[in-house]
Amino acid sequence: MSQSSDSPALVGTRWVELGLTLFTTLIGVVVMYGSVEQGIGWGDSGPEPGYFPFYIGLLLSAASVGNGVLTLVRWKALSISFVSRSAFRQVLSVFIPIALFVAAMPFTGIYVASACFIAWFMWHDKTRVKPYGKLMIATISLGAVLASYLIFALWFKVPLDAGPLGDWIALAERHFK
Repeated sequence: MSQSSDSPALVGTRWVELGLTLFTTLIGVVVMYGSVEQGIGWGDSGPEPGYFPFYIGLLLSAASVGNGVLTLVRWKALSISFVSRSAFRQVLSVFIPIALFVAAMPFTGIYVASACFIAWFMWHDKTRVKPYGKLMIATISLGAVLASYLIFALWFKVPLDAGPLGDWIALAERHFK
C-alpha cells in the first residue's frame, strides 16, 4: 500500500517485514523446543512424537531467517509506507467493534452481542447518504437475532450460547410449564 499524500505513514514496510520475520522465527523456535521435549529421535517403532514437528519448526525458522536477511538486503527499497494513519484508522474502526463483540459474548451471549454489533455498524455507516433511522436499526438488528435464534436453536436444534438472557428465558419456560 503506498503512502497517501494526505496521511502520514504509520509504519514502514521494512519494519513490518522484520517484525513478521521475528514472529515466525519465534514460532519455529517454540515448536522445536516443544518437539525436543517430546523426543525428536527415531525409536524402535519409528519416529518419536516430536520428530516431524521439530523439522517443520526448523524449516519455518530457517525460512524466516532467510526472509530477515532479504529484508536487510532490500532495506532501502523497503522504505515505503506499509500503512498510513488514515488507513489504519479505518482498520481499527472495524477491528475494535469486532473485538468488543467477541469479548462481550461470554457475558451477554451471542444474541445480545449480535444485536448490539449490527446496530453499531448500522448507526455508524458512513457510506449512506441518508443514515438509517432508529426504528430501522432496531428492526434489522433484532430481526437478524430472532432469525438466527429460529434457524439455529429451534429448527436445527443447535443451541447457541445465549448467556444470561438464555438462562432467564429457560427459567421462564420452566416456570410457565
